[in-house]
Amino acid sequence: MGDIQSWIEKKQIDWHVDFVGLAGNVAPPHAPKEIHWLYVAGNQSAAYKKIRLQVGRGVAGIVWKTARPQKDCDILNNVQKRMEYPIARTEKLVNVYAVPVMNKREVIGVLLTGNRDNNRDVFNELEIAQATGELIPLIQRNE
Repeated sequence: MGDIQSWIEKKQIDWHVDFVGLAGNVAPPHAPKEIHWLYVAGNQSAAYKKIRLQVGRGVAGIVWKTARPQKDCDILNNVQKRMEYPIARTEKLVNVYAVPVMNKREVIGVLLTGNRDNNRDVFNELEIAQATGELIPLIQRNE
């Protein structure tokens, strides 16, 4: 558990972002998916713990459903996006980039990075996407 948290904290510094979070399924095998933010760095409060993600809804839910990265900017100035993206609203994230964490063609997590400053909407998308490969063995050790 500490390995993943340490990894998340290191990536927040390395990538110069305000927030990094890893969402994962906490439901028992063969039960409907129950996705929560499991590890975060740069959070402003513990409110993220109360967010229950739905597959296909919100940034992480869309990434989980489509298995494709998603980038969104200027979220807090768009009422619809602000309502659809609870993690952005809770953590006051203006710009986000989220990628699926894949294992054997199955989504096992969503890695989200975000910034609170509207002038920082540039993410090293390739580096972030490639880094998900480092997470897979860490996640498997914690299962």
